[in-house]
Amino acid sequence: MARLHEYQGKAILAANGFKIPRGRVASTADQAMAAAKELAADKKGGEVVIKIQAWTTGRASIGGVAFAKKPDDIRAHATRMLAMKIGQFPVEAVLVEEKIAIEREFFLSFAIDDSARAPVIIFAAGGGSGIEERADSTRRIPCDVKHGPLDSAVIEAAASCGLSPAHAALLAESIQKLFVAARSVEARSLEINPLVLTKDGQFVAADCRITIDDYAVVRH
Repeated sequence: MARLHEYQGKAILAANGFKIPRGRVASTADQAMAAAKELAADKKGGEVVIKIQAWTTGRASIGGVAFAKKPDDIRAHATRMLAMKIGQFPVEAVLVEEKIAIEREFFLSFAIDDSARAPVIIFAAGGGSGIEERADSTRRIPCDVKHGPLDSAVIEAAASCGLSPAHAALLAESIQKLFVAARSVEARSLEINPLVLTKDGQFVAADCRITIDDYAVVRH
């Protein structure tokens, strides 16, 4: 099973119509500094987020996520993170992204239900850590292998969140696009946690995890 880094997964999401934060991957502290400088120039200042690129949960709790604005802080965080190990594997890259102004968070996941032998989309109005303990608030949206999730189930899920009609329509569109993105690379699983509604009314994939079956990797 091939596990993609966040920056690789976000490239797949962007190719399938998702908005993602502006950012760049870096393998050295100098590259991280250059990426942060570029983002700051575009936004006329502001914080950036630096994240280790490693397949692990709870990155923030182990010091793998940091916000910074000052150049010295950005360099220090990047240097520290690139010296980390996750298990026996060294961290070889960090992702430097713009900080997003978040209004609300959502959890969105595509997976293969082995018992049903069909894809399923799991959706919850609330992202972040601890989603496993909030099973009562999640919705399972069945999918047809070829045609994707049932339109009525998608609309119902989006309408349940108390959003404006315009935002509910954009959320429903994101749920549909998740299936398209997963199918485009024959993903075994694709999780966006969180999918955020920004304060300026856009849905943005703030983080993602993708696994692809080994046999599909060669084809993509």
